[in-house]
Parts: sequence; C-alpha cells; structure tokens
Amino acid sequence: MAMTYKILGQKSPAATTDYNLYTVSGSKQTIINCITVANRDANSATYRISVRPDGATLTTDHYIAYNVQIDSNQSTALNLGITLDTNDVITVQSSSGLLTFNAYGVEIDV
Repeated sequence: MAMTYKILGQKSPAATTDYNLYTVSGSKQTIINCITVANRDANSATYRISVRPDGATLTTDHYIAYNVQIDSNQSTALNLGITLDTNDVITVQSSSGLLTFNAYGVEIDV
C-alpha cells in the first residue's frame, strides 16, 4: 500500500458558497491530518466544514464545524485525523469570502 503525504486542497471560496475542498479519488483512502483556516480580513468571520460520505448531498448531519467564529487576521489549525473512503468529500464555506482553507494529509492506494 503506497502512501503519499501531501497538500490535499487549498481554496478561498466566495462568501456563503459551498466549495469542495477535497474529494477522495478512485481507489484511494485518505487521512486528513489537519485543516487550517486563515482569516485575511480586518473583520471577524465565520466558517463551516462538512464531511460528506460518498459524495452525499449536504445535510446538517455532515457538519464538523458550523458558523465557527474566527477573529480578524487570525488563523486556526484543526488537528482532526478524519478517515475518508473513495468519493468522500470535505466541503467548506466562509461568511466573508476572505478565509483561506488548507487541508493536509495522507492518500493511501487501495
């Protein structure tokens, strides 16, 4: 089983727009070690992060962070250890459009 440590996704989505930060591609499994959120705005903002199994339509059951406040010009690192299977999706959203999301982890060939 080959394992690749990598940046899995980086994005600054438009305000209040769901964006798929990372989708597990075919014949892989993934461990998300860390997601960082950086607020580039002089004002506080909120963010959402969800994990959707097998690309399911987003519902309230999928959120791991919902309208979490992040202060101006601050960043946070979420050390999560989330395990994902093929076609699972990490989706993010910000209230301001001035948040940057990064996901780091390991892809495993299966």
